This record gives sequence, C-alpha cells and structure tokens, in this order.
Amino acid sequence: VVSVELRSAHILLGILGPAAMYFLWSLVYFTYHYFEEYNRSLQYQAVIRDTELNNLRAQLNPHFIFNALNSIRALVDENPKKSKSAITQLSNILRTSLQVDKQKLVLLQDEIATVEDYLSLESIRYEERLKVEWEVSKRTHKIKIPPMMIQTLVENGIKHGISKLKSGGTISVMARIEGDFLVVQIRNSGVYLDNKPMAKRGYGLNNTKKRIQLIYGDMARFSIKNESENTVLTELVLPKGY
Repeated sequence: VVSVELRSAHILLGILGPAAMYFLWSLVYFTYHYFEEYNRSLQYQAVIRDTELNNLRAQLNPHFIFNALNSIRALVDENPKKSKSAITQLSNILRTSLQVDKQKLVLLQDEIATVEDYLSLESIRYEERLKVEWEVSKRTHKIKIPPMMIQTLVENGIKHGISKLKSGGTISVMARIEGDFLVVQIRNSGVYLDNKPMAKRGYGLNNTKKRIQLIYGDMARFSIKNESENTVLTELVLPKGY
C-alpha cells in the first residue's frame, strides 16, 4: 500500500512540478513587465509634468517684462537719473528670470529680492498711490519655492486690486513657518470678485494653481478671498522641506 501511495505521489509531483514551475515563471515574468510598464508610465508622466511646468514658466516672463518696461517708460523723460537706476533693477530681474527657466525651485530670499525689484519699479509708476509692507521671517529665507510665484501673485494684487483704486492702496508680503509648512500671505487693497471668470482675472491665479498642483500635488494649498471689505488675502501653504 505504501509503495502504491509513493508511486501516486511521484506521479502527482511529475504532473504538478512542470505546472508549478510554469506558474512561478509566469508570475515572475508578468511581475517584471508590470513594474517595467509602471516605471515607463512614471517617466512619461515626469516628462509631461516637466513640459507643462516649462510652458507655465514661459508664460511668466513676457508679461512680467512688459509690465516692468511700462513702469520705466514715462520716467525716462521726467527723471533720467532715476530711470537709469530703474533700468539696473530691470536688468537684475531679467538676469534672474533667465536663470529661473533652468530651475524648478529657488530660495525664498532670492524670490523676495526679485519681488523687491519689481515693487520698486511699480512704485515709479504709482508713486504715492502704492505702499509696500514686509514681514518675512529670516527662518524662511532658505526654504525653496517655485520661481516667480510670489512675484506673480504680487503683480496680480496690484493689477486687479490697487490699480483699480483712485487713491491706490497697500500691498503687504508676509512669510513664516508653521510646523512643516511655509505660509506666504499677500494682502492688497481692493475687492476679489469670486464669480468673475478666471480668464478675465488674468493668467496669474490660474497659472499659480496649475504650477502648485504639478509640483506638490495635494501637499500644498492656495486660496484667495476677501479678508475684509477692502482687503484681499492671497495665501500659499507649501511643504517647507520639499
């Protein structure tokens, strides 16, 4: 009886052995190709993501340059000495913008320097109608953020807020650390019309939302709202160690 059982076991192993080997080979084969396709998909998505980011960054420079040149234009005849200083500031900004095209993220302190130059140029155009306030913690200086992002939001606040007010207004930039996040708040005089079509607000807000989504996914937050009757608050919350 034992010998019969042993023969039966050998026969069963003889049948199942090749099947088991085939199953294991198939498992390894399909697992390998699954991860290979998955990696290809990730690489493809990364290429698409980088392409989109490059396209979004490319949209920033022409608009920014146009506004900066407008700030200087009237000054050339009125105050040549001051216009030279303004041209130097514009030159600094252009040099920075050329470097920005090669970088996904920049130090906050470098972004702030660009914003300072931009606001200096805008102060030429708006004169006493534009007041600027800063509250940037030194702890935030080395944190990296998407280039030209704060500048775009500041520009948006001036263009769609302060420029619409006969008496002008104030724009303030605040940056601080809260836990694992960098919080940037930009306040400008004016009123935010939430029901206004995005296209009529300019590309700035839509561009910012797309860039944040591409870089951070759900790890970051962006919002804009009326903080009071005459103040608009734009807030960025970004992971500080990204």
